[in-house]
Amino acid sequence: MRIFCPALIALALAACSDGSVPEYRQPRVVQPFLPPDPKAPPAETKAERRPDPLLMPGDLLRITVFRQPDLDLEVRILDTGNISYPLLGPVQAVGKSAAALEENIRQRLQKDYLENPSVTVTVKEFAKRRIYIVGGVTKPDGYEIAPDARMTVFQLISAAGGFTDRAYKEYVQVVRRQSGEDRKVIRLSLVDAERRLARGEADADLELWPGDLVMIPSAVRIAYVLGAVQKPGPIDVPLNARLTLSMAVANAGSYGKFASCGRVQVLRHTPWGDVSKRTVDLDAVLDGRVDLDLEIEPGDVVYVPERGIF
Repeated sequence: MRIFCPALIALALAACSDGSVPEYRQPRVVQPFLPPDPKAPPAETKAERRPDPLLMPGDLLRITVFRQPDLDLEVRILDTGNISYPLLGPVQAVGKSAAALEENIRQRLQKDYLENPSVTVTVKEFAKRRIYIVGGVTKPDGYEIAPDARMTVFQLISAAGGFTDRAYKEYVQVVRRQSGEDRKVIRLSLVDAERRLARGEADADLELWPGDLVMIPSAVRIAYVLGAVQKPGPIDVPLNARLTLSMAVANAGSYGKFASCGRVQVLRHTPWGDVSKRTVDLDAVLDGRVDLDLEIEPGDVVYVPERGIF
């Protein structure tokens, strides 16, 4: 659904009959994220040694204690994150590795019941693990992965249908759960990663772990076409394709019967906050002067004036 900006439509209606464009303030496009500090060190994408999978509800565990058959147990982790263990009662399991759970049970048994117990925890059956991706992909969702399977960032993006044209590939974040409630944020530029992969650097494609959350920022990329066109208002500006002035006017339903196509105005903010204005002869573009067909950028305002009646 397209949302029209009343202030911009008022601008078009207030245009003078000689085709001049009134002064205005360009609409502010609010970005849904803040780019990282450019002084921050580049992300390290070399593969880390994947730790043992962290336990989660639904995992089926086999717990044994050497020479203590009464303490042998096969148990599935509850939704609460606990297991019920003889002598100890509820034991928190979710968020721990099997080795960490072993040590926790060993310490608690040693404290009150046994001398130097030897505890073994084995995962007999893993519950389904997922890796999650949100933001600028076609199918953001959680994707199932076996605990011992390998999946990389680009493989996950491919499974999610690829990037949208609003994705910011430069500012990707991977949120990774550490032990307990700790989280680690890995920042990386997939533009740089693509270049490195093209050079044969396979480690540029970060390996993901079960439970990882991949966040690809996405922003609205729009320009405005106003004045003597059939459908004045905002239009989308694709990320990986060129949008020219003639294409923008066509996306707005083409120009109207009384349009003055020889004096189309394109207004653009400069990096210093000023507004630049360029006049383009759209008639000449349509006659074959494609070199005059200005490329449109996000935030541009295209104004097609009406020709004078007299």
